[in-house]
This record gives sequence, structure tokens and C-alpha cells, in this order.
Amino acid sequence: MKPRFSFGDAIGAPFVLIRQRPLTVFAWGVLMIGMVGLLYSVLLPPLLSLPLDAGGEAAFEAYGVEMIQLQAASNAMTLLMYGLLLVVFNAAGRATLAPGRRDPFLFMRLGMDEVRVAVVVVGTFLGWYVALLILVLLGVALGFAVWSLGQATAIAILIGYGVVALIASIFGWVRLSLMGSATLILGRFAFGEGWAIGRGQVLKLVGLHLVIWVIYMLIYVVVFALVGAILVGGFMALGLTWPDTIETPRDLPPLVGAMTVPLAAVIPVLALAYGMFIALMAAPTIRAARQLLDGVPVASAPTDTSPSDTLQTT
Repeated sequence: MKPRFSFGDAIGAPFVLIRQRPLTVFAWGVLMIGMVGLLYSVLLPPLLSLPLDAGGEAAFEAYGVEMIQLQAASNAMTLLMYGLLLVVFNAAGRATLAPGRRDPFLFMRLGMDEVRVAVVVVGTFLGWYVALLILVLLGVALGFAVWSLGQATAIAILIGYGVVALIASIFGWVRLSLMGSATLILGRFAFGEGWAIGRGQVLKLVGLHLVIWVIYMLIYVVVFALVGAILVGGFMALGLTWPDTIETPRDLPPLVGAMTVPLAAVIPVLALAYGMFIALMAAPTIRAARQLLDGVPVASAPTDTSPSDTLQTT
């Protein structure tokens, strides 16, 4: 019988993970927020010295060397942030695969799993990007070839080709989307296995990613509204007023300092949201890939019966 995965299990996987390990999910978010904070702590001090008035152009030239150094630091910090995101993403996958297992390191590792998944993720993205570029070039060539048929006909043909190319790119991406999960599950490069288990599952996987995106946007809107309400409410409760003139970024820190309490209040909200996003991005494809690799529902597979994770309690 052809292996299949349960759409409901895949969609429910991140919420099961959040319910079973709320503090673990929160801790992942705290780590990511901490990395973002570290990134801004590197970027903001040099930026605060840049004026925003009419004489800013001369000042930007004077700060040319500093801006180059700032860009290099920013690139390095961005790579570190993506590295941590990979570690946390894999941790969410491991936690999804071991619902009853305790792990003192929040399922985070620094090993060959991370290297393999990083190679697979980068490789699949580059492969998909190259294929997309080829489709675009073919579209350009098609445009030159059919333009002699008349503008209206050529435009109609190109619109049709664009729709086909868009659908092909989406289908190609979802076929590639299980490779990283399969690599983490099998503990080896799983380009072939990840591609094979997606065969015949494309429409289902498209629906899965679409639902994930909708849930992501709903959470994003709720979190954005909550954070906005906290900050605006704090601003008004403190009786603050926006400065009439802000000539340089250095005019902002006093206002930010006065908002310390409201800003601190939004950090836990953002951390929990970040952890939820990680669970939402990792758990569904991990659950789907596990079922497709096994050929049986995850619930029927043997599970670790060791004590529950110490971070499961709220």
C-alpha cells in the first residue's frame, strides 16, 4: 500500500508540541530573541551617530569606513542568527519525534545532523532557485519567439506560461520540502528519500503549507496587535509625548528609556510567538516525513516511554 501521511496529524503536530512542552518552546523563542537583541546591540551604536538632518550626506561620507565595518559585523551576526535558527529548528524536529523523552539541552545539538540539514536546506534552495531562473529565461526566450504573432497573442501566451511556471515552481518546492526533515530523521543525507516520499503527495503538501501559512499569519496579526496594544497603552499610561523634532537617532534613547517597562513586557510575548513560529515551521513536515518514511501513522509506531520532559509543566 502506498505510504500516506495524515493531514490532521501534520497540522496538529506544532500545537501538540506547544501543549506538551510550553517552556521548551518558550526557551527556543528566548534564545532567538536574545540573538536578535545581540544583533541590534551591534548595529545600533554606530547608527545612532548618524545625523538625519540636511547635512546628512557629508556625514555619511565621513562614516564610510565605519559603515563598511558595520556591514561586515551585520553579515557575521546574521550568519550566527541563521545558525541558531537551524539548531532550534532541528530541536523542534527532535522534540516532535520524541513526545515522551526528556532532554536537558532542549533537544538542541551541535553535530553532524546540523551540518547535514544545513547542506540539504541550502542545496535544495539553490537547486530550486536555479530551476526558477531557468524557467524565467525560458519565458524570456518564449516572449521573443512569439512576439511576431502579435502583441495580444504573445501576451496571452506569456500569461499562460507564467501561470504554468508558477504552479511548477510551487510543486517543485513542496517536493523538495521534505528533504531536510528526512535528513534529520534518517541521520544521513536524504535527497533521494526526501524526493521519493513526496511523490503522489504534492497536492496534499501544497495544502499543508498553505494552511501553515494561514495559521502563521493569524498568529502574526494577533501578536502584532497585542504588542502594539502594550506599547501604545504603556506610552499613554506613562503620559509620554512624541518629541516635536528628531534631528538625529540620538534623540530617541531618552524616549526608549522611558518605555523600559512596556518594552520589557513585550519580550515574553515575542519570545513565545517566536517559539510558536519555530514549532509551526518544523513540526508539520517532520510528522509528515516520519509517516511517509514509515508507511504507518506515527501514533502506531513505537514511542519512547521514558519520563516526560521536565520542561513540559507550565
